Amino acid sequence: MAGRAEAQPIDRTTVSERAAGRRRRVRDVLPQAIAYLFLTAWAVLALVPVYWMVVSAFKAQTENLAVPPQWIPSPAVLDNFRILFRNAYIGRWFSNSLGVSVAVTVLQLLFNSMAGYSFAKLAFPGKTLVFWGMLSMLMVPGLVTLIPLFILGSQLKVLDTYWILIVPQAASIWGIFLIKQFMQTLPSELFDAARIDGCSEPGIYWRIALPLSWPALAVLGIFTFVGEWNSFFWWLLFTNSQAMRNLQVGLTYYRYENQVDWGPIMAGTVIAALPVIVVFFAFQRYFLRGLTIGALKG
Repeated sequence: MAGRAEAQPIDRTTVSERAAGRRRRVRDVLPQAIAYLFLTAWAVLALVPVYWMVVSAFKAQTENLAVPPQWIPSPAVLDNFRILFRNAYIGRWFSNSLGVSVAVTVLQLLFNSMAGYSFAKLAFPGKTLVFWGMLSMLMVPGLVTLIPLFILGSQLKVLDTYWILIVPQAASIWGIFLIKQFMQTLPSELFDAARIDGCSEPGIYWRIALPLSWPALAVLGIFTFVGEWNSFFWWLLFTNSQAMRNLQVGLTYYRYENQVDWGPIMAGTVIAALPVIVVFFAFQRYFLRGLTIGALKG
């Protein structure tokens, strides 16, 4: 009929291509969506104990013992924290954990970086033999050295003091290896140029090696601080007075003395976990880097 638009033919090739494209997108997205769903569910399950710890610290004793359990405190109270600070050396335990953790971290950054720089950039007789002999000590379990160290500390009369908690951990073979492997990747031309300009070895270490090794130092510092903060057996073995305990050991003794009163125990656990959580979220990218930084080629 005149004036009526003729029907356009359907391009079946274009339709089939679009359908095939949609199927390809579904095939590409579906495995990724399943993986994200699985990881999300796994993360939620992993966070359930943390959530229960936090809410239990703000629940009354009757709510902590309620069956079925109450997942939301009603109302939230601070009585557990008051009871904990009134009946325990929580302030002293916290200061012990923080002070020793900071001291050990600082000493390890200093001594490990000095040893790592020496192995990476200096030449001295027997360097290879000393380095591999030191690494062989990593195969010796740390528990083997505890009895000789305890006897030595007893003879020196430093048990239940800060000396026995800090000095034996002022350096670590793993930390020396980590810094050495990283410093070996730094251009040797920078150090040679500094020597030509008359800079001393301590000056090269302080002005060149340390600033360029900030990523490795950050990784070492974070792992050292977190490991020392969470230390339990070391403090349990070398301390015996309440005033010298750290948070982990102190809260364990407090739990045995107050087995039914879960509120204050959970409040202390929240206090003990808080610094580690803050450090993790503040430096989480260095945790990931720490998994691979030791594998750098030397």
